[in-house]
Amino acid sequence: MENLLGPIELQEYPPISREVYRILRENILNAKLPQGLKLVERDIARQLGVSRTPVREAIRKLEQEGLVRHIPRKGVIVSNISERDIQDIYAIRAVLEGLAARLAAERISPKKLNRLNEIITEMKKALEQKDEKTLQVLHLEFNNIIYEAAECPRLYQMINLLVDYIAAFTKIGYSVPGRMQAATEEHENLAKAIAEGDFVLAEEIARKHIEKSREAYFLKKNQGVSKI
Repeated sequence: MENLLGPIELQEYPPISREVYRILRENILNAKLPQGLKLVERDIARQLGVSRTPVREAIRKLEQEGLVRHIPRKGVIVSNISERDIQDIYAIRAVLEGLAARLAAERISPKKLNRLNEIITEMKKALEQKDEKTLQVLHLEFNNIIYEAAECPRLYQMINLLVDYIAAFTKIGYSVPGRMQAATEEHENLAKAIAEGDFVLAEEIARKHIEKSREAYFLKKNQGVSKI
């Protein structure tokens, strides 16, 4: 297997198998390890500078998650992520993020609310400068503040299970002309609803935001841009 992973820096403290899992999962979701690719333990271990044991453990976890599958006499293959899978992920995400926004509107602290408003200002500046990378980072920070403001650890854990999927799909959707500006406006409206304590409106805006993200993703996918 050729070196598709590129330069990798293993983090020092987490168990090696967890780091190998994180790296492989991230590269599967961003399509650097494409669907149908055969994963060879020996090659991965060599590329990452680890033994085969943590690679084997990481692959086992990826198989449990459905991101890879073992085919008899062929080996471990990167799974296809079907359109139905993606639709389901967006549907689940809409429910979870709607609930997070609702709870945030009820529980957010003045400090977190102030940061949301600061982020909106920074988003607008990034839009003017056409700084897409910064804008994406700000959108992620905005979302994370809402998750934290919801003060619901179980919900936060469930959302985190989808984070890598969300990041990969959102990046593709943001390439639709005008989508990043629209998403920024949606975030601004959400911040206003949360500031006003309107939890019903906050939940509605968050759900519609995810629906718009889904539409943007499939628009690009149907144009043949996405290989996820």
